[in-house]
Amino acid sequence: MSEKRKTAWLLLLVVIFYISALQANQTSPQRIITLSPHLAELVVLLGAGDRLLGVVEHSDFPEQVKMIPRVGGAAGLDLEQILSIKPDLILAWHGGTRETDIVRLKQLGLRVVSINSETLQDIPDSIKIIGLLLNQQQRATGLIEEFNTRLKQISERNKNRALHPVFIEISSQPLMGLTNRHPFAAGLELCGLINIFPEQDKAAIITDIESVFSRNVEYVLLRQGVTNNEKLARRNFYQINDDRTIVFVSFDEDIAFRQTPRLLYAVIYVCNTVNASK
Repeated sequence: MSEKRKTAWLLLLVVIFYISALQANQTSPQRIITLSPHLAELVVLLGAGDRLLGVVEHSDFPEQVKMIPRVGGAAGLDLEQILSIKPDLILAWHGGTRETDIVRLKQLGLRVVSINSETLQDIPDSIKIIGLLLNQQQRATGLIEEFNTRLKQISERNKNRALHPVFIEISSQPLMGLTNRHPFAAGLELCGLINIFPEQDKAAIITDIESVFSRNVEYVLLRQGVTNNEKLARRNFYQINDDRTIVFVSFDEDIAFRQTPRLLYAVIYVCNTVNASK
């Protein structure tokens, strides 16, 4: 196990111990706010949707989340709205929620717990932590078992497949791609799709076409939101001709970019599409 993973496990154990100590002295939270769409989804998945009273922009799954009041977004948090809800738990996204916002909320005396959502393993870890916070341990255990089973099925189904370099484009101007710091990219490795930018400190990087070509990319993943006209333009951009074969594969960014068990459906779709194209 790498030193980075050992540190992550240690932090997880510390958080679990902290939560267990808190639970011994207080009841489960009843007025919850989430500061990321994927955290709202996890709260509902754990059976606590009726306790979710505030969410941020783009929180749209499952359907019931669309009806919950917004407490902020890219422009910042609405502190007045948050205080009016009188939350007894705010779930923040570690690395995604601005640290200044977290500090301000804590200064106001609010209980904020930051959840890691960076690696593939962070998905079951997040479920475990939130399950403890919400006193939904049994449901969390079931969800984690389902997630791990699906991971194993993907891995076994694609065992011994050839490896193929892949670039996951999330923007063309500037050219940006996901690295293996994002769980979607890491999940694709289960079917032999190896990210051409594996060793990076960030989940997304700005790059250029020369860097993509120099890594002998075979597949370029494009968001489903890319139009047909844009796809035609991409053929020129990636200089696809008889001498260079790059296959475009679409993926559902609304699923792939959410750090929840649903992410694996996007992984399965891309893996099946690639296998069918060979």
